[in-house]
Amino acid sequence: MTGAASPVERRAMLATVAVAVLLGLFAMNDVPAGVFQDDGHYAILARALAHGDGYRYMNLPGAPGATHFPPGYPLLLAPLWWIAPQFPANLAILKLLNVALLPLAALGVHAVARRLGGLSAIAASAVAVASVATVPLLYLNGLLFSETAFIAALCAVLLGAEQLAARRDATSWRAALAVGLAIGALAMLRTIGVTLLPALLAVLAWRRRWRDAALVCVGALVFLLPWQLWTAAHGRDVPDAVAGGYGAYGPWIADAWRSGGLPFAQAVFLENVRGLLMPLTLFGLIQAPGEVQALAIIGLVVLAGAGAWRMWPRAPVTLATFVPYGALLLAWPFPPDRFLWPLWPIVLIALVVGAMTLGAAAQPRRVHLAARAAAIALAALYAVWHVRTWPGRSWEAGERRNAQLGLAAAAVARSLPADGLVASDQDAMVNLYAGRPAVPLVALTAVQHVRMRSVVEVAAQVSAVLDAYHPRWVVVVQLESWRAAQLLAQRGRLKLSGADPSGVLVYDVVR
Repeated sequence: MTGAASPVERRAMLATVAVAVLLGLFAMNDVPAGVFQDDGHYAILARALAHGDGYRYMNLPGAPGATHFPPGYPLLLAPLWWIAPQFPANLAILKLLNVALLPLAALGVHAVARRLGGLSAIAASAVAVASVATVPLLYLNGLLFSETAFIAALCAVLLGAEQLAARRDATSWRAALAVGLAIGALAMLRTIGVTLLPALLAVLAWRRRWRDAALVCVGALVFLLPWQLWTAAHGRDVPDAVAGGYGAYGPWIADAWRSGGLPFAQAVFLENVRGLLMPLTLFGLIQAPGEVQALAIIGLVVLAGAGAWRMWPRAPVTLATFVPYGALLLAWPFPPDRFLWPLWPIVLIALVVGAMTLGAAAQPRRVHLAARAAAIALAALYAVWHVRTWPGRSWEAGERRNAQLGLAAAAVARSLPADGLVASDQDAMVNLYAGRPAVPLVALTAVQHVRMRSVVEVAAQVSAVLDAYHPRWVVVVQLESWRAAQLLAQRGRLKLSGADPSGVLVYDVVR
């Protein structure tokens, strides 16, 4: 698509932006930061950057270098701390970032649908709105999560990569370097964005574009190499007991694979394959009988496959990205939904293109009718489930329960004397809302993805935290950490010193 946008195109894009802004405001909420740890860590890191402390966890003793998340999203949040430096009064300002990013994400999806999917302006706008109106994306948009920024950036980088792959002129070296830089910057928003690099390199290598492939690598390394050097230097700044929440991914995952071996790898793969059924939720079918789910999966796979086949000449890099992205998704010991949703708009585009392709009159009548029936049925299920789900905002129920516990823990921690360190299973909220350093009591471990940890295992992790940080108090609200604390109290390591009516327990650490 070249040249100036037509009046229909302009109106469609304007409508897309307007609806996306309204959806962003609708998704915005008053839920505190830190309810799911990641959002609290983003706020803590953004505050450190805004205050000139560097990319460090200032909430932990020794201010270790931050290696768990790349710095892209905290860098976007940091200027808002300059505008409104007082927390939590500035939380609404921080959340406005995602409100502003949602229309950019919608425009990105619109552009991908137009240029790579070949859809009309109106159809592209419909897909863009359906993408950003998807409940999981609205849910993530209402928190300080990076998915919205990643979708907007991903769409822009994919368009640039496809344009580079399609070029044949001798001046492509500038574009190759720029696309490489863009891929590196994308990985600074979310690490998994680096999967675009091998996809583009494979397409360029297939077309014998060796110089451009090399320049793409050089551009990407401008961002990737400093980040790798930083993580190598600071990846062990935090104790192993809390590496799952604060440490670098590399050593954490390497330790998990080394200790778990092939049985662990198989368990992770099977668990993540089951996790790929999560999109059935969007059609109201996650609890449906197996036969109904199987029919829906067949319909989705056939339509998306037909769409991918039709899109391949225009979007080889985009479609090739699904290979390394999917491989990482299946191998990573973490629920795959946080990885799925950023690619959901691309899947929606493929579904629409596939439905239009198979539903065209040029197809055999049986294929034509079956494709139309499947597309109508899936679209109806998708619309009905969302229309029923939006008004009640049921997706906020879990985060609001977490918020009550976190705020209660912060209030109790605030009441404790200031001359001691607190360890808590709500460490991010204790730091943000009580204004005092706090270390994590428990952190994510890879084995949690495939089985529940025993009380003894959790207690061992808590004990390791006590040995590493020597806190004076332990503040717990979650059942898992309470059971571990109870076991350590029986062993004489902790002593119960207080219980709040909200359910917060305080233990003294026995020296």
